[in-house]
Order: sequence, then C-alpha cells, then structure tokens
Amino acid sequence: MTADAKRQALEQLRQGLAFERDGRLGLARSHYQRAAKLDPNSADAWLALGRAALASGNAALAIKELRTSIKLRPAAADAHVALAAALRAAGRYAEAVASAGDAAALRPGDAEAAFQLGACLEQAGRIADAERAYRDALRRRSDHVDAMLALGGLLRGQGHAAEALPFFELARRVAPQRCDTHGECALGLAAAGRHLEAAECARAAVALAPRDARWWRTLGTALRTLHDIGGALNALRRALELDPNDAAAAFELALALDEAGDVEAARERLHTVKVPAESAERVHWLRALALPAIYRDDGEIDVARARFAEGLDALHARLTLKNATDVRAAVVAASSVAPFRLHYQPRDNTALQCRFGDLVARIMAAAAPALAEPCTWRPRAHGGRLRVGFVSSHLMQHTVARYFSAMITGLPAGRFDVRVWYPAGALDASTQAIAGAVGTFTQARRDPLALAAAIRAAELDALVYLEIGMDPLHQALAGLRLAPVQCVLYGHPATSGAPAIDCFLGADALEPPSAQAHYRERLVRLPGLGTRPSLPPAPGDGAWYETQERPLLLCLQNVIKLTPEFDCALARIAAETGACIGFFARNPPLMQRFAARIGAAFAAQGLDRERHLKFLPAYRHADYLAGVARAPFVLDSPWFSGGATSLDALGVGTPVLAWDGPMARGRQTPAMLRMLGAGELVAADHDDYVGKAVALWRDRTRREELRASIEARRTLLFEDDAAIAAFADFLERGA
Repeated sequence: MTADAKRQALEQLRQGLAFERDGRLGLARSHYQRAAKLDPNSADAWLALGRAALASGNAALAIKELRTSIKLRPAAADAHVALAAALRAAGRYAEAVASAGDAAALRPGDAEAAFQLGACLEQAGRIADAERAYRDALRRRSDHVDAMLALGGLLRGQGHAAEALPFFELARRVAPQRCDTHGECALGLAAAGRHLEAAECARAAVALAPRDARWWRTLGTALRTLHDIGGALNALRRALELDPNDAAAAFELALALDEAGDVEAARERLHTVKVPAESAERVHWLRALALPAIYRDDGEIDVARARFAEGLDALHARLTLKNATDVRAAVVAASSVAPFRLHYQPRDNTALQCRFGDLVARIMAAAAPALAEPCTWRPRAHGGRLRVGFVSSHLMQHTVARYFSAMITGLPAGRFDVRVWYPAGALDASTQAIAGAVGTFTQARRDPLALAAAIRAAELDALVYLEIGMDPLHQALAGLRLAPVQCVLYGHPATSGAPAIDCFLGADALEPPSAQAHYRERLVRLPGLGTRPSLPPAPGDGAWYETQERPLLLCLQNVIKLTPEFDCALARIAAETGACIGFFARNPPLMQRFAARIGAAFAAQGLDRERHLKFLPAYRHADYLAGVARAPFVLDSPWFSGGATSLDALGVGTPVLAWDGPMARGRQTPAMLRMLGAGELVAADHDDYVGKAVALWRDRTRREELRASIEARRTLLFEDDAAIAAFADFLERGA
C-alpha cells in the first residue's frame, strides 16, 4: 500500500462523510467503497460502509462490513456499537447484547455504548437491565436525547406514565429541532391523560415532519380523545395517506368515524383493520356492539337494538378463555368497550345491560379468580373508622365530579377512612380539592387487574363507584368482588348490570314507584337528588346571545339524547311561536347528521330551516352560562333529561321545560323543578310539552315570576346535605 493510495483513501472517506452529513447516502457509500478499494485494511472505511448500509436499511450488509472493520481493529468501541445496532435491526438480539457489551467494556465511560446496550437489552426483553443501561447513559451524558426518549418510552410501556414524562419533556427542551422529541412527548402526555398538551406537542412534531405518518396519527388520537372529531378525522386520514399500512391509525380512524356518527363506515373499517393479537377481541366487541349516535327514525332504533342483542349473544357464544392469551385479549376488550349509547335509546335496556354485565364478569373471574371470590375479612376487621373506597376516572372538571365529589369529601373524617383511586391523568382544581380532603388519594394505572388487586388488598368495608357505564375500566373492576359491600352512584343513570354490585344508590326524587325493576342491584333511594351537586361558576359575557337575529330558545343537550320524535315537537314549537331553536355543536360531524334529520322535520312543518334552527359553537363555560341566563326558557329532552345542563340553567335562574320519563335517566330535570316548586314546567307527553312551551313563550310575566322563584330557591339544589348524611348512615349500616 503506497502512501499516495492511503492519502487518496482518506480523501474519499472525507468526501463520503460530507455527503452523508447532507443525507446523500448513495453518493457517500460510493466514496466509502472507493476508500476500501484503495485501502482494504482501513478499519475506518469498513466502519463507514457499515454505518451507511445500516442507515439505508440493509442490516445484513452492515453486519458483514462492520465485522470486517472489527477484525481489522478489534478494540474500536465505535464499531462494536454500530454492529450492535445492526444486529438489533436484524432481530439478532442476543448477539446484539453481546456486541453492545463489548463496546461498553472497551469504553466504560461512553454514553453511546451504554445507550446501545440498553436498546439491545430492551429488544431482548430484559427490561430491568435495559432501564439500568439507559439511566447509566444519562449519568454519563445528561444531554443524550436518544437515551431520554428510550428511557421514557420504556417506562411508558411499563405503565409508568408519570415517571416517563419528565424524560420526554427534557428531551423536547434539549432538542426542540427534532420532531421525535415533540412526538414522543405527545405520546407521553397522552399516556398521562394530558391530552390537550399532547395535541400541542403532536402539532409541533407534524410541523417539523409533515410527511411522518406517526405524528399525524398521534395528533389524531389526541384530538379524538379531546372530542375534536373533525380535527381527528382530518389528521388520521392524513396519516393513512402517508402510510396506508398504519394499522393503529386505521383503528383510530374507525373510532373517530363512530364518534362522528358514521357507524356503518366505522364498522366496515373495523372489519378490515389489522391489529395486534391482544386487540383483536376488542375489535370484535366494537363491531358487535356498535350503535348509532343519531337515529334516522324510530324504526332504525329497533333495528340497531336487535343487532346489538345478536352481537351480544355472539360474543357470549364465541368467548374462549382456555389459555392466558385468550384471557388477556378478553380483559382488554372488557376494560375498553362499553355499551354507552345503549342507554340513549328510548327503551328499557335493563335485560341487555345485565347480559353484558354477565359477559364482563365471566372474563374477569377467569382472569383473576381469587378476586372474584367473597372477601374473607370481617367488617371493620382493621378496627376504628369505616374504611370506604371510591373509584372514578372523572375526578376532574367533569359532570360526574360536579355531581358526586361532595359524596366523597363530605363523609365525616371521624367516622370514615376514605380512600380514593383515580385511574386518569388529568389533574385540576377539582382533583386537588378531592385529594386534599381524603385520607388516601392514589393516581392509579389503568391496568384493571393491578388496580383490582390494589383495591382488594386495602381490605375495604365498602367500595363505591361514581358511575359504571361511561369508563369501561369501571365495568371491568365491577366484574370482581373487591369489597364486602359494593355500590354505584348514578353518574351513569342506568343499572350497571354487574352481578357483583350490590346496591345502586339512586335518588328518591328521580325514581318512579316501580324503579326496582330497572336495576339488577338493590335500589337504595337517597333523599332528594341523592347527592349535593356543586354550583355552576359565575356567568361571564353573554353578548353572543344578544347578537342573534331572531328570538332564540336553547336546547342544551348533547344531540345523542334527542329522539326523532322530539324533532317533531320542536318543529311544532317553532311553527307556533316563530322562535329559532338553538343547539350547541360540541361535535360538528355528529351535529351535521343531526342537523339533516331535524331539518327534515322542520321542513315537513313548512319551516325555513335557516330561520328556525341555529347551531352554535361551544363557548367558554362562564360565557355559555351568561347566554343561558338571557334565554326565555330552556327546552329539555325526553327519555334522557339534562343533568349538569339543567343545573346550569336553574343555577342562573332560567326556567327549564321538562318531561316526566319512565326511568331515572329521564327524570333528573323534573326532580329539580319539583324541588324548586316549579312542577308546572314538567310535561306529561308531547302535546302537553308543545302546549306548555307555546304558553310560556307568550306569557312573559309568568316567565319572570318563574325566574324569580327559581332564583330564590335554587340553593335547595346545591346546599342540601341530607343525601350525604343518608349516604354515611347507609355505609355504616351496610358495612
């Protein structure tokens, strides 16, 4: 080898490195090949070739070339690090660990060697060893961004979202120019339940890498969770344009389509989506139990109901729990799919809900048989105060917390040892107030079996769910026996259907005489509203209401509560009063479907839809309240009445026209009105409802009298402690 050949080889290496820095790997590789040809004994040339091959996705060639470099220079740690990465890319994890170990031994203080060892160990399934290696890399170099992301990802994958998040946030601060620091931080925030911030980080990742499907999928998932369904659909469709094989994006798109009301498109996509084995059973459940959010007519309700019943029977028939894989997949389904929309059908769904509860109980008993057995401890075996546990994912600014947080914080500390499990990530003033008022507050992982074991280990005297039916995790836990007495409040006002739930804590003012027939549980009637809900905030700026072109009546309900028959009643009211009926578009794609249906009902009455229907944007809560306060009165929905929306309206003194439903979920607003001495606002049927609306519209004096009376008495809804006292007495008797 001449000196000139060596000089030329070094020049080729220099030029190749310049091209590689510019991302021109093909040109870089051609220069490295010339360098190796000029100097076949150049370990640097073979190292550069191996790295370039790995960067181009050719792991097999990279392994061959890197082994050549190591043969020429065995003590070069960089070559061992690169070989470990190539072996890992080829799926040869044991060899990768060995090579990374060689690199670490050759250069004990090298952060890159420690990081690569961690990556190889993680792929080999040695999670604890991988975590130690990543932490070692960060001790050696605190600004090693890849180690931060890898350690955060490992912790997130183990369910330790809170511990993972600081590493993602640090990586984002250290390397804001990298799209993956923003994207991985978005995933970490989502895992911690901080979805608004997750969406912001995902947008930053998309801005830096607009052709990376992963970050569009991450953005779409965050937006779907935030109920920005239009934004979610756009982002997820973009992800699939960039990567048609992204199964996770396809699955999320199916969920978003379902929330947009396009249940047929969602079901069709679920038939074709490819998901990991552990999610396959969940997809079966989603297909079998899918229900429309907006029904075209009453006939479609019955068709959907029959299909739901058939799907539920099919799930029972096909359920196999013969091995651990089957059981794990079934637990995933049972803790992630709930028949939430079933109870928005204007029907008695008790039998179907109980059938569903039996399905979940079968699964959970197979997954944790010891936790399905009766509790072995005696009541108050621990001595002293009654030990009561609460489980809820809604202990933040949410309707459930607004209704029932006082039932937790109002139990006398001298009589009760209160323990709370909160399997959610959002932490706000409501959460902090509850956490500060109880003996033990645990922000728990969303792992149903681990959480169930922790609750059972607490040896409670009684366990109380604030709702069962909204968050599927609650229904999975309710399939087990975690305390001698298990109860549910009416955060979702329908039977849980769970055989292990002993009591449904309803409200005397809500329940009709025959109410026990609507529950699998023993119905316990707490006085009044059965709770002490919190006051709405002070009204803000209601100028938006004053700018409306026509007199506006408001219907505050989520449109999934509104039945096709109710459209006709509203059209009759508009025809007889000339009023415009206003709705709040919380889910614009869903609202479009509702608008088409109700528009047809108004057209059938000869009404101009543009003049008599108004679809309003969502306003800040205080500003929304200020507009509600200016409305002549509010139109409540039949079958499933307002809860928090009626508290809002009555809290600012606005009369609400309501219905008497046959079950508790349709009797919340009537109960409030009767407590306030305004029972005349409760209609018996559609004709009565229309008649009352027209009369009230025409009688301003009576509206003002009702408003004054409601304002004078509204504290009865928010300051009555009778339900809390009765709840405390019930717990002591029952436990």
